[in-house]
Amino acid sequence: MRRNEIWMRRALELAQKGGDRTRPNPLVGAVVVRNEKLISEGYHVEFGGPHAEVSALRKAGPKARGATLYVTLEPCSSWGKTPPCVDWVIESGIRKAVIGRTDPNPQNHLKGIRRLRQAGIRVETGILGEEAEKQNEAFFKTMRTSLPFVTLKMAQSLDGKIATRAGESRWISSGPARAFVRRLRDHSDAVLIGKNTLLQDDPLLSGSNGCEKPWRVVLDPKLDLQSDARVFQGPQLTLVAVSDRRLKEIPKKTQGKGKVFLPVPETKGRFDLRNLLKKLAALGVQNLLVEGGGEVAWSFIRERLADRLIWIVAPKIIGGRDARTSVEGEGIDGLQKAYPLKWDSVYRLGPDFVFEARLCSQAS
Repeated sequence: MRRNEIWMRRALELAQKGGDRTRPNPLVGAVVVRNEKLISEGYHVEFGGPHAEVSALRKAGPKARGATLYVTLEPCSSWGKTPPCVDWVIESGIRKAVIGRTDPNPQNHLKGIRRLRQAGIRVETGILGEEAEKQNEAFFKTMRTSLPFVTLKMAQSLDGKIATRAGESRWISSGPARAFVRRLRDHSDAVLIGKNTLLQDDPLLSGSNGCEKPWRVVLDPKLDLQSDARVFQGPQLTLVAVSDRRLKEIPKKTQGKGKVFLPVPETKGRFDLRNLLKKLAALGVQNLLVEGGGEVAWSFIRERLADRLIWIVAPKIIGGRDARTSVEGEGIDGLQKAYPLKWDSVYRLGPDFVFEARLCSQAS
């Protein structure tokens, strides 16, 4: 492995330590190296705190002069919670900067690199760039498309059922799988369900830490939901997506705290999900977890709005022609129109199997 990749991999490992505390900022790690010896290292610990480059350079002090800075993401060039990182890099006396990925944020894209080069600092980019982007795939997608990164999760029996014919669904998956789902929520900014899931299951949609995130998003086009549902309880904010045609009715339905209505346009009786996702992204949602039923799952697949699919399959047979299945909707009328997937991984959680895949860009 080349030396640049060794040091950049260390920076990536450091970046991961930021966990969920840096959101909505990305995970970033940095190391300062001189004569192939580590001088200092740092990472973005939490939102509002020093960025990775600043942390590493502060530790290095005068030793940074003439050294090489390895950083997973292009140093920012604009003011936010903290001053521009590129100023710190220039003033430190760094001789060379090795960058994993350029910043997709239009406020910073290539501007930090330009300033470094103008200051006489050598710059090399693209070192483990794919890994750096994957580490922050939600941040990259939101910055490039103004849409959140969408994970579609489903728990089903081996024969594809998500409930019995009587509507019973607790619990198809095992305890370890349910704990895994709570961790998925912890890593998400918001969790979305449809009206039917709320009426049939009355979920709380909480994570494992009892915090104000993730927000909860409920699709309720006709304003049918009652305010005593569990999804409207607890410290988390609940966003209710309603048809924009019912705006006049909203004031009559605003009982209860922690509830915000989002008007969404409809086309031929269907929500404009892309419009909804843009609204969520504008509110700061980068990671969206979709946990709805078969109709919601089909809508996100049909519109190609799901980036990652996580299917939990329990070793059970439920049967029943009237039992709900994991993907419903109108479906396709020919196999050539099937939606192909690219597998990421398959693993066990207790007795259950978990399949993770990506929705390919084009149908086969």
